[in-house]
Amino acid sequence: MTGLAAARLSAALAVLSLSAAGAVQAQEGGKGFEKPPSFSAAKISGIKQTGANYTIANPVTSDGLLRIYVFKTSYGDYIAQGDAMAAMRINELRALAALEQVSQSKTYAEALAKAGISPLKFAGELITKPVDTVKNTLSGVGAVFGRIGSGISNAGKSPDNAVASILGVTSERRELATAYGVDPYTDFPPLDAKLKRLSQAAALGGLTVSGALLAVPGAAGIVASNISTVTKVNNVGIEELARKYTGSQILDLNRELLTKMHVPPELTERLLTNRNYTPVDMLALVAALDSMKGVGDVWVFVQRAAAADQRFVALFTRRQAELMASEHRHHGAFTRFVSLAGYPVLETRDGRLVALAPADIVSWTRTTADGFSDLANARKQIAPKARAEVRITGRATPLAKKRLKAMGWAVVEGVRL
Repeated sequence: MTGLAAARLSAALAVLSLSAAGAVQAQEGGKGFEKPPSFSAAKISGIKQTGANYTIANPVTSDGLLRIYVFKTSYGDYIAQGDAMAAMRINELRALAALEQVSQSKTYAEALAKAGISPLKFAGELITKPVDTVKNTLSGVGAVFGRIGSGISNAGKSPDNAVASILGVTSERRELATAYGVDPYTDFPPLDAKLKRLSQAAALGGLTVSGALLAVPGAAGIVASNISTVTKVNNVGIEELARKYTGSQILDLNRELLTKMHVPPELTERLLTNRNYTPVDMLALVAALDSMKGVGDVWVFVQRAAAADQRFVALFTRRQAELMASEHRHHGAFTRFVSLAGYPVLETRDGRLVALAPADIVSWTRTTADGFSDLANARKQIAPKARAEVRITGRATPLAKKRLKAMGWAVVEGVRL
């Protein structure tokens, strides 16, 4: 694969996060291309524009594949690239509001006082540095195919802290986070700070998550889980594993599963050392691949997954794995992974090539056109007579569908996990 093909593919199918203004200026002028559409946050299915501690700014822009959300919160402004990340942030903000309620409750203060700890020490004040909106919107072309360091041991690969584990903080944090339906290893700074504060209070004060930390009526049970999935590992659900297993234990489990899938050891380690995934993301991704029984050449997907160079690319790749597993579970027609210019697609029993992507809205920008052109050219070289499909979770604009059809791609919209 050439460097040019990798760059184009990274831009189009690794879902780049460009600023709305920059994307429009770069893509409006070209003949045959279109401006990515914008949306009203209130009209996007599954998205709640306002909550107790946030508002999503209008308009919601898009970059040719994903919608780009700007969250205005009391903790700062945050970018979410794509519907899936936006939904995750909404859940995390709802959980954060509930946890604020816990930390300010009389029940919690009394529990701390009985434990001999000043409630003021764990009042739950959050001091976070707001995200630089411009920087996060101009994330640019990621080095999706760049090398990532590898190693054999788990040292330095897990967010778990050894001292904290001894004190019981990480155990309490996992219990607390999963009780509120969020990833214990969340990358969202305000939630991370709150989980850290409350789990420390629980560990040092001898409190239990099922006690004072869940004692506020209505505080828990209001958040739809970010980590639940139909996929199980050894008949144990992802959420239960996230609650019971340390990050290091999850790494060991992932390594075992990837070995059984005949993924080369050095490639396995490249994936496991990629800190753009949380341990829960990694577990969900590997479990999804493991569930695709009878599908060969899994290493093709792992190679791309290991190269995810940004957090949102890692989340996109996790959801792509879950989407592929869901389609295989429902249709059972896939036989192996195939690389088209570095992008993993699936081959069916009747010889079709299927590209799946959790894309929100595919529009025909110069970037997406270049990416799909590279895919089409690679398909002609590898399997010139094969029928081809693009299956997306969202929809495509009329122009995008027209251009993709001309390239030989049938478009299937609204695919669900």
